[in-house]
Amino acid sequence: MRRIHIEAHAKVNLGLSVTGARPDGYHDIETLFQTISLSDTVFLEASKAGIGLSCEGIQVPGGPSNLAWQAATLLTRELAAPAMSITLFKRIPVGAGLGGGSADAAAVLMGGRALFDLEASDTKLMSLALEIGSDVPFLLRGGTARGVGRGEILEPVAPLSGFCLLLVTPAFKVRAEDAYARVRIGLTRDASYTKLNSSAIREGELGSLVTAFRNDLEPGVVACYPEVGAVKQALLDAGVQAAVMSGSGPTVIGLVRSSEEATSLLPRLGGHGWQIHIVEPIDSGCRVEGA
Repeated sequence: MRRIHIEAHAKVNLGLSVTGARPDGYHDIETLFQTISLSDTVFLEASKAGIGLSCEGIQVPGGPSNLAWQAATLLTRELAAPAMSITLFKRIPVGAGLGGGSADAAAVLMGGRALFDLEASDTKLMSLALEIGSDVPFLLRGGTARGVGRGEILEPVAPLSGFCLLLVTPAFKVRAEDAYARVRIGLTRDASYTKLNSSAIREGELGSLVTAFRNDLEPGVVACYPEVGAVKQALLDAGVQAAVMSGSGPTVIGLVRSSEEATSLLPRLGGHGWQIHIVEPIDSGCRVEGA
């Protein structure tokens, strides 16, 4: 029986502005997405026993609440795909603002198309992705992109290069719904800092990128979870160029020039029970690796 595996890469937000509330219950945002080297591995194969999901590594719930399961369900409903068995090997911290569940869903969409030779265009997959979650369309594509609307309207920008990212995740989860419920819309009057980030990356201007490293969700999350603020301060005290919360948190990103620099800062961040990852930006999203 054919079995394929897909690398489902996490994302970070290099700045996020909330520009308004939407009648559908979501928010309009302006953000700069970046996929990173940290990934889950998703294994897919046909199943005669219906959709199934098992998990290794970091444990997550199976069943209909899991975004990978939802992606498989959409493929069977919308594209008449056969049922599939999904095995997740999870490394991306859960509920951390890194898009791990969304990456797994994107991997199932792309991998299911490849596994069953489904006649589905990239546009169709993007449409299905948005039904699952706002980050899923970007994670199908990956790389570096400015996202507006719910984050699904994507404008590719020059790849982030010459930098490395230090991710620090405290030992609790933040629900995206809770983070958005606490946001003060219009907190940042000039939402153009995501454009500034895009230009800074294109021109290699570290100073401009540091200045525009902001997230409108961060103040509300820090007010409820002060440890997020402590993580950010610890990163700044350790010597990163800039630090910002990713997405709805609680992971905080530290911007450094190299993995060697990131490694040299690790002793200053220990002893708190935080998960720490040194990652590189990558120029792709989920990738079907083979049988």
